[in-house]
Amino acid sequence: MPPVWPFNIQSGNMHMLKTFHRPLLGIAAAVMSLASLGAHAAPQYKVTALGLLPGGTYASAYAINDSGTVVGYGNSTTGSGEAFRWSGGTFSNLTTQSGGVLKSAYDINNAGTIVGGSSAGNAITASQGTITSLPNLPGASGGYARGINQAGTVVGTSGNQAAIWKNGQVQALGGLVVPGQTNSSALAINDSGTVAGNITVNFTDDHPVIWSADGTPTELEVPPTIGSRASVSDLNNAGVVVGTAYGFHDATAMVWRNGVAQALKGVGYEDSEASAINDAGQIVGITYQRSGAVFATLWLEGQAYNLNDLLVNGQNLGAWTEAVDINASGQILAIERMIGRVFVLTPVPEPSTYALIGAGLLSLLLVRRQRSAASGTGSRASLAGQQA
Repeated sequence: MPPVWPFNIQSGNMHMLKTFHRPLLGIAAAVMSLASLGAHAAPQYKVTALGLLPGGTYASAYAINDSGTVVGYGNSTTGSGEAFRWSGGTFSNLTTQSGGVLKSAYDINNAGTIVGGSSAGNAITASQGTITSLPNLPGASGGYARGINQAGTVVGTSGNQAAIWKNGQVQALGGLVVPGQTNSSALAINDSGTVAGNITVNFTDDHPVIWSADGTPTELEVPPTIGSRASVSDLNNAGVVVGTAYGFHDATAMVWRNGVAQALKGVGYEDSEASAINDAGQIVGITYQRSGAVFATLWLEGQAYNLNDLLVNGQNLGAWTEAVDINASGQILAIERMIGRVFVLTPVPEPSTYALIGAGLLSLLLVRRQRSAASGTGSRASLAGQQA
């Protein structure tokens, strides 16, 4: 019968217990070290270039879901400004597949539902080949869908008003009146139903806003020492919001936690913009340097990294590159602005690898200890027979 834990610690098996525990503690420490490395150290990335639609000369992108599927736009032999989906190395031209109906693809959730705009200028969703035109607010003309959460709730703009679509029904996001307000927009929604967007004054000055799940709006503060206006771009499931504050001559990436603003300086304390955040708190965006250099940027716990410095095998994203989205696995979507290219940056080793390494080491240890225990039992039985 196999021993039952906890062992009865007597003088005869104390040594066995100690020799079992020491390697186990060592393995535990190693696994914890690997986990800590994956959580806190700046990761390295391998780069996948997405290429172009058939006959195309440029591409750009907006979003990547947790499966690594990308949506964006580009040109091809059939036209320009065509929406695409990229998954597992394969491009799909959403514009031609929809008969020209789907013109823009701005976001995609883990179910694969895509939101964007139609050729007729209306908000639209696409799911498993089915195109659905979303209704406008009463009296509004045109709009677009900009974000979608895992429940399928959609946010965007209808006419000049921020809007939310639940189960296909449209509702205005309002409740906050800013003097000189001309329009508003909703850009992102998390799985709790909190929405991030902007209220625009005099068509130029943005004021960052979040709407709670019940529609209550809250304007986010912009410290006057940082800028006079700001816009938000994304939020995660913890309600942490990212965006950019603008001064007279500069831009500063921002993060708002519980409504409290924090500036995120770019690499070398230069100008910066934040584009997206995942649930691990990793933030991506861009740094503008006074020398003229522009590069994709990653922020980990407030520290800025040039993503070109984190690429393996001497890879480089090139000039004028921006990180526009990041998924739960830490994959980063980046675009090259000048020549129109799209890249996916995948962490190496991938986060799941740390867990697999730890599980493998622990399994090897347990097999080794079982063999040692079996050998020891046989030796003790032989010795007992000799003594008898």
